[in-house]
Amino acid sequence: MVEIRGERGEPQPREWTFLLSDPKARGGVREVTVAEGRITSERTPLRGLAVMTGLVPLDTKILAFDSDKVFRTVQAEAAKSEIGFHWIDYTLLTDPQSNAPVWNVKLYDYMGASVGTIRISAVGGSVVSPLRATPASGEEPAPSESALGGIVGTVSKTVRRAVTSTKDSTLRFIGTVQEELVGERTIGPKEKDE
Repeated sequence: MVEIRGERGEPQPREWTFLLSDPKARGGVREVTVAEGRITSERTPLRGLAVMTGLVPLDTKILAFDSDKVFRTVQAEAAKSEIGFHWIDYTLLTDPQSNAPVWNVKLYDYMGASVGTIRISAVGGSVVSPLRATPASGEEPAPSESALGGIVGTVSKTVRRAVTSTKDSTLRFIGTVQEELVGERTIGPKEKDE
């Protein structure tokens, strides 16, 4: 077994996918999906997983930090960093530097946008890489872009402002419709008082 994946954990995913390196399989990898303790599918993908054949197998004997504990750690780290999330994706694999199993966790908001990543040891539960917030699109220009001057810099800044304005207007509109339909707003900023 070289990787275990679970998507949309709220806190736990509905199904887990196990990737097994198998030289006898057509693509060198077998993929087994398990839901509610039963195998729901098994396949041998031909494409997209070739890199898995070179991964170091997981040492399942030393795994001591399960996904329940990972979720609690993620919650605590997110609270400290003031990052809100709706669900997380789990990936357990062997870290190439330490040769130890590590949980790679991605956090998502209610609309499916990535809000952060964190890496946690599957052996002792220590945070291997701290929670890093994913910058919102349009928030910060790339260093090379901000250094642009003249017409290119002006056009670049104008486009960025237009994208942000359009996104804000769209979210405000959706939030207003939501508020009218269900009586509560959870999306977008409120209309500005005029």
